[in-house]
Amino acid sequence: MKSDQIIRDPTFQLNLLLWMAKEQPLDSYRVRPLFFELNFRIIYIEQPFPFPPELSKLLEGSQLEVGFSEPELILGRSNDGKALYFEAKANSFSPASIKPARQARGHLVATGAVFSEVLAPLTSCLLCYVVPAARCSEMDNTLRELATELAAEDLKPGQFSCHGLRVDADKLIYSWDSSFKQYLKIEADDAVALNDLTEDTDPSPLVLVFSDEDCPNEEIRDFYRRAVIEQVRARLLCDLQALPEGQEYVVTADELLNETTDNVFQFLGRERQKNLRRLVRENLLKRVGVYWSSKQPEVRFEDGRLRILWPSVLERKDFLNWLEDRSFRFESTRPEERNMPLFDSLESSRTSE
Repeated sequence: MKSDQIIRDPTFQLNLLLWMAKEQPLDSYRVRPLFFELNFRIIYIEQPFPFPPELSKLLEGSQLEVGFSEPELILGRSNDGKALYFEAKANSFSPASIKPARQARGHLVATGAVFSEVLAPLTSCLLCYVVPAARCSEMDNTLRELATELAAEDLKPGQFSCHGLRVDADKLIYSWDSSFKQYLKIEADDAVALNDLTEDTDPSPLVLVFSDEDCPNEEIRDFYRRAVIEQVRARLLCDLQALPEGQEYVVTADELLNETTDNVFQFLGRERQKNLRRLVRENLLKRVGVYWSSKQPEVRFEDGRLRILWPSVLERKDFLNWLEDRSFRFESTRPEERNMPLFDSLESSRTSE
């Protein structure tokens, strides 16, 4: 993916922010864990922000269009109750842009006076819009105008900040404004988030979570689905290679996704979890079970779980050689919603026990 594309790609933007919030080795991090260094931790990923009923009624009676609020990411800091609320965009927009302006009003209201009521014990929040660095000034102007509109309606908007992404030689630079510096009491203006970029950087190794809703076209969706499937395939292979001889292996999609994402999957919104779970379950685990059911009856997929028990070393070797063979490609198209929603909730509850 070209450098000018990568800083505008919604899936890459979200996963970059997640890596910046993840603990990583100080001497060998993949992305600089800037927010982790500032003591922030992940609270929610792509989860709806629930406006209290009283505020919802107030918004309904407003002359302004205030949209549904679902941030990309919320980070929180326990020592002072501060939070960061992220929305990433491929470009800036004007106050006259109906849909994004409606959404931005929702984010401004969510990060205002109501935030501490909904997400206590967090006490304050800063809305952070992430855009290509060249668009930060326009984005700041838009947010100022929208915040002024909301304040005039006594809707108590929150503080906001604009963050920029730019590529400088082989480095990805993450920058921020004075509002962010003042909120966190830091001196720096930017940081190198990622080194060793090439003209055609492959973003797939950085994928922790993925949502079809964040991708602008089917080709890119297929690319990211493929990345998720191959990561889970590699995790499954590692687990099976380490499995003691004669021991049964039982796993669900949730368990594998938590492993491949270092437990980031558990913070993802329910609908986004369901879609990722279905992708792994239908396109990988079920496919394994169907393919091997007539060859090794001890390999089966049932009740959302892949079960494997090899009676001999030869069967184990045959299976692992097949799973390791990259010439066999698992389907990466979006699976149909054939299962009842209850099935998804049951699988999720099993893995959280």
